[in-house]
Amino acid sequence: MNLKYFEYIVIYLSVLVVCVVVGALARISFIGKGGDEYSANIVFWSITALSILFYAIIILFLDVIIVGFRKIFRKKNNSKNSTLDFIPTNSHEHITVGQKKIIDDNTANQLIEYSKENIEDQTAQKVNLESIRKTQLQQKQQIESEKLQVAVDYTRNQFALYLKDEDLDALCDAVNLYSLKKDILNNIPISTEDLTNLDLYHFGWNIWHHFRPIKQEEVSKLLKNVFVSLDDIDLESIKSHLKDEPKKGIIKIQENLADYQKS
Repeated sequence: MNLKYFEYIVIYLSVLVVCVVVGALARISFIGKGGDEYSANIVFWSITALSILFYAIIILFLDVIIVGFRKIFRKKNNSKNSTLDFIPTNSHEHITVGQKKIIDDNTANQLIEYSKENIEDQTAQKVNLESIRKTQLQQKQQIESEKLQVAVDYTRNQFALYLKDEDLDALCDAVNLYSLKKDILNNIPISTEDLTNLDLYHFGWNIWHHFRPIKQEEVSKLLKNVFVSLDDIDLESIKSHLKDEPKKGIIKIQENLADYQKS
């Protein structure tokens, strides 16, 4: 039950009890003076009802007085506030100008505060965007670095038995340039006596597939510029043979160089 309603019940119940007690005392007094029971009951209910009515009249009267005092005090307070807000000047025009200046000053201050908040929010957003870009760039560079390392490790594993150290390093450098989409400025004459052109084609396809979406023409240029045995073969022919007989040769077609490294 609501506490406020409970308080009302207690108050009204207390008043009712008091009124009944007053009525009972009046009844006892009436009987003590020789009155009969019937008349005593009438006295009891009459006194009780009058007591309740008298209480209600007092409450209404006090409520009117309290409301009146509140209105009087409220008017006085409003009058004081109006006096404080009033700008003493000699003309209505001056009052309007003064009030307008105050309003303009307040508006300007609010605009300044709003502008500061907007600038702070925009600065925070810019800092957040820069942080996101920096993080994404670092992640992209990390992925590209790991991808290049996989290709270089694969190249070393495939050609370690067939190339001299300096030729193997040159081939790895060429793969690095290819991953960066840069041209190999000078031909690197690498001879591979134990590997066939099919092996070289398969190697080229594996590198191209690993660094997709670079075009196959670019990996064909890489093979032609690096391996002596492909120097006299045109680029279109090299491109057309990249995936010939994928299961044959020493170097076979690998769909995923990372999985090849694990095996």
